[in-house]
Amino acid sequence: MIELLKKTPLNKVHHELGARMIDFAGWQLPVWYTSILEEHRAVRSGAGMFDVSDMGRVWITGRKAGAFLDRLLTKRASRLEIGYSQLCLLCLEDGGILDDLLAYRVGTDQYLIVWNAGGIEQKLGWLQRWAGADPDIVIQDKSAGTVMVAVQGPAVCQLQNLKGVRHLPRFGQARTRIEDVEVLVARTGYTGEDGFEIIADATNALQLWESFMKQGVKPCGLGARDSLRLEAGMLLYGQDMDKSTNPFEAGLAWLVEMEDGDFIGKSALLEIRRRGVNRKHIGFQMTGPGIARSGYKIVKCGQEVGKVTSGGYAPTLNVNVGFGYIPIELATIGTEIEIMIRNKPMTARVVNRQFYKRGAQNEPQGI
Repeated sequence: MIELLKKTPLNKVHHELGARMIDFAGWQLPVWYTSILEEHRAVRSGAGMFDVSDMGRVWITGRKAGAFLDRLLTKRASRLEIGYSQLCLLCLEDGGILDDLLAYRVGTDQYLIVWNAGGIEQKLGWLQRWAGADPDIVIQDKSAGTVMVAVQGPAVCQLQNLKGVRHLPRFGQARTRIEDVEVLVARTGYTGEDGFEIIADATNALQLWESFMKQGVKPCGLGARDSLRLEAGMLLYGQDMDKSTNPFEAGLAWLVEMEDGDFIGKSALLEIRRRGVNRKHIGFQMTGPGIARSGYKIVKCGQEVGKVTSGGYAPTLNVNVGFGYIPIELATIGTEIEIMIRNKPMTARVVNRQFYKRGAQNEPQGI
């Protein structure tokens, strides 16, 4: 039996705009409308928007909501001020990463978590397992009834329909209205640029989308989203990390509060930190020809030492870059490695994983 792909509330609009649609984590989503390169440059130079409604939006409310999330997440949600959000991880008992996510504190006992599209049923089951039948913890998945649009780029604060949220700090969030549509807006994103992620009722999806198109914001697909996040050094769950990786080897220790409180997986992570890790997730830049892709072998002195997790062309820098896991002793900036491309070793160099940084000169590294 053929399993039907899930569709976002904006699916019809994507087809009308002539988008090339693909299967992404069980969703039918646009990979590009005009071209990946054109959409990438629109976000780096002006403003672009993405339909990110495939991401899960789960509300955690009730008297014990904050304490419950403190037990599950690697950073304490109860410490957030109302109107703020934070990046954190959801870990298993052995320290493996079940997902990376954003946690919003919307009210005193009101929290929203926004997580990746893959494995949503498993993640919901994980929450429900630890919540049990406690009446003071209410878990509501409102993904299907809402739409989520990410508007990104240096020109976002010039958009008239976002004038009401220009004051928000990074990771700040607020309820407001965009052309009479009630929305929850957070100053977050996944592109390395300034931007806002906007949640509204699914019935208002078209009105919200068109309000940005009228102001010249360019619709962008998954292709540009991937090249933008790669340039900015942002990891993708399922490629750069998963249940078999821990925050220390993935370079995500900054998302884990180890010195205070407790959370599921903390004891295992304390032991991993004490013992040390054998491998590290690194960034590399190709110094030879070819584009590295996920799954390609990483080689040193003729021996396979790791695998590429993400890779591609970085349009802003005009170089080919990638991520991968290699032994800790090789993970020093400047180390020469090789990537097997079509069974041929192509030279590369370990560099800072954040290839692009907003406001910086962003010259190609090490060449």
